[in-house]
Amino acid sequence: MAVPLETRSDCARCAALCCIAYPSQDMPGFTAAKEAGQPCPKLGDDARCTIYADRAEQGFAGCIRFECFGAGQHVVQHLFGGRDWRDNPALRGPMVETFLAIRPVSDLAFLVERALGLAPSPESVTELERLRDELQAIASTRESLSDGPRIAQAEAAIRRVYASIDPTKLRET
Repeated sequence: MAVPLETRSDCARCAALCCIAYPSQDMPGFTAAKEAGQPCPKLGDDARCTIYADRAEQGFAGCIRFECFGAGQHVVQHLFGGRDWRDNPALRGPMVETFLAIRPVSDLAFLVERALGLAPSPESVTELERLRDELQAIASTRESLSDGPRIAQAEAAIRRVYASIDPTKLRET
């Protein structure tokens, strides 16, 4: 059985993957410019954030606003079995690639959970539960994360469900 996808980040169970994966030049909320794939200059020698407690004051409010919807901890804890690039630097590239691959799946899983919380029709609940299972299956291996058509089908199905939800319910959440 596939491991459930969590839809909220848990930085303590991750390995600073978002601090490496994304470029930060020209992005609001990030005062240090870095290329995609390069560690943030605020990561210390232990690869942990040196300004975590006062990120906003240091010009990194974007770090506070960022939400991976559980992608980071899923990569570290489930897809890499708790192994970490900080202990094995050769894992950094594969972990970052996997993090970037799972992000769309995690975003979709968040949308499924959000839609389920809006008390949709019984038919939509059935479809959303099926989609939750499908996304968990996609996220269960690194190989299945490269199945673009399967992910696109799940996204299209989620869009159809959202089209059936009362827009006022969406605005209220």
